Amino acid sequence: MNTFLADAAKSVVAFFGIFLARQFRGRVTGHELSRDLRLLIPTDNPVCFDIGANRGQTIQLLQRSYSQPTIHAFEPSSMSYASLSGQLFGAGVHLHRLAMGEQAGIAEFRNYKQSELSSFLAMNPDLQENIFAEEETISVESVQVDTLDLFCARQGIQQIDLLKIDTQGFELPVLQGGAGLFRNQKIGAVLLELNFALLYEGQSDPLAVFQFLRTHHMRLVDFYEKERANGRELSWTTALFVHYL
Repeated sequence: MNTFLADAAKSVVAFFGIFLARQFRGRVTGHELSRDLRLLIPTDNPVCFDIGANRGQTIQLLQRSYSQPTIHAFEPSSMSYASLSGQLFGAGVHLHRLAMGEQAGIAEFRNYKQSELSSFLAMNPDLQENIFAEEETISVESVQVDTLDLFCARQGIQQIDLLKIDTQGFELPVLQGGAGLFRNQKIGAVLLELNFALLYEGQSDPLAVFQFLRTHHMRLVDFYEKERANGRELSWTTALFVHYL
């Protein structure tokens, strides 16, 4: 197909919200997360941590991507955990009603009407900045908080192949609680949500997250699931990082 015809074909499918991109065998493209994960973590049975498991969306993604993953899934919300524990994921999935942070203890957790938004943090009330500013709080509950370093030491876990974090603005404390694992190069890849719009009060600064990961020899692979709340600048995204030493 010549360049003119190729451009014409792309324009037609783009009109319907579909975009075409080439994929090269054995190369990460940034277009399909599950494919890129398999290339970057080329094993059938990776050890994966799912911090902020919600209803098990990431568990299902990992089980589609790998034949025998070991998944430790963490969800502090009593409501979300009840839904999560009622599902049949298989022997390789270990569920923990537990939050991760910079230090172990007890903290107040906010359950919002949309469970995907639940967080330790209060919503930013600025309607111009935050499309979820009027999100209803269903309940506030005390939850147990652990750190990645302490949890892995107790469980005898030596290596995390993939660390996924979706904690609604609480990403940096989770990373800092695993500083020992990062220093010892025990984490192979990190998949986490970055908020560029100010959705929560006191949320993690994406630049601070980048700095932490770069300090610990993690490099950006690509952004996935990009969202633009006003159709212009990036509001939030899922970012994948991989250890490069």
